[in-house]
Amino acid sequence: MMHCGGVTIMFQTYENLGAEIPEIHRKDGGCLLFYIQLKGIRNFFEKIKNEVKILNGLDKTFYDATEFSMLVNNGFMLTFAEDE
Repeated sequence: MMHCGGVTIMFQTYENLGAEIPEIHRKDGGCLLFYIQLKGIRNFFEKIKNEVKILNGLDKTFYDATEFSMLVNNGFMLTFAEDE
């Protein structure tokens, strides 16, 4: 992880996510994933869940965040998280 001011960037290996989320692939050089923290994740999820392709529904992680992931039209994956 890297921190600069209020921005944190986390690098994650392909091997860590590739088997878990088949939509992630390395054709044409790679894949880009964004991890976005917000407040009110449950309301946000309910608002958009029928409008986007959900890859992983609301889940509590081992590091105590509630998350979900979606695929956007350019092939990128967005993961939204809230520390509850």
